[in-house]
Amino acid sequence: MRKASASAPGKVILFGEHFVVKGSRSLAVAISLRVKTTVAESRGKIRFYSPLAGLESWIDPVNLEYGDERLAPLARMLEYLRDKYGFNIEPHKVIVESNLPVGAGLGSSASLAASYALAYTAFMGSPLSKDELLDVSYEAEKVAHGNPSGVDNTIAVYGGGLIYKRGVGFERVEVDLPPGYRLLIIDTGVPRNTRSVVEHVLNIASMTWEASEHVYRAADKIIDLALKALRNKDAFLLGTLMNLNQGLLNAVGASSEVIERVVFSLRRSGAVGAKLTGAGWGGSVIALVSEDLVGRVRESLSGMVKSIHDVVIGVDGVSLENH
Repeated sequence: MRKASASAPGKVILFGEHFVVKGSRSLAVAISLRVKTTVAESRGKIRFYSPLAGLESWIDPVNLEYGDERLAPLARMLEYLRDKYGFNIEPHKVIVESNLPVGAGLGSSASLAASYALAYTAFMGSPLSKDELLDVSYEAEKVAHGNPSGVDNTIAVYGGGLIYKRGVGFERVEVDLPPGYRLLIIDTGVPRNTRSVVEHVLNIASMTWEASEHVYRAADKIIDLALKALRNKDAFLLGTLMNLNQGLLNAVGASSEVIERVVFSLRRSGAVGAKLTGAGWGGSVIALVSEDLVGRVRESLSGMVKSIHDVVIGVDGVSLENH
């Protein structure tokens, strides 16, 4: 049977979410949680199976109509592959496997788009280049998120770490945690609405700009210090900057009671630093923890959160797994 599989990493924003909207920078990294997509021969319609997302549906390969609204970004991506890159859209089966939480602010939609685009084009005998995959996956992200920055699909395709500044673009950076420390990702289990949080934060900035512009400047300076901490393997500085960034995010309205409970529980149990990642009000929290305290930190959150993941950062981007 003809088939191809590809996987792509998720992402976390270590520093700077929300502040990028007003011109500050953000630092994002690829994480070792991945989405794997397998494309195999089938007949009739394009059939999708994703147990983690509870999705079993279809796309018509002729008119690209779909049976579930969650497939709209992928239908658009197939249309783009056909119209711009000349691919025939054949019936096939798509099986999605993932250890990356869905809807937790970790870039799962971009990881799915990148891995599916590579798997399908390899299945058709002409796997796209990284630059082409970046282009194609961004089309899916536009449907999924309206006006995306491009951070999620850039990380999904290229991996590693990057600095993003609106209007300027991306700068690739080397990222690795200090020796003896781990990054934990905590899924609060609380759904988030990115659009609502962004609008709320922007309203606060608009009302208070004479004061809040200093918050945005501080958030941007944190990026310089964070890069210094990563270069020097300075865990204490890195964790302190995470705590400072969380305070700024709370000040502009992106945090919530649930997030603050998780953050302070993490700090009490020994995390050097903890902050929300992504939009806020729900979704995920990240924590920098020394290896000898990971067990205690996990125990402190027992019954409080949906899941906890111990990840490696700066991993490779999208890649074929078998073809």
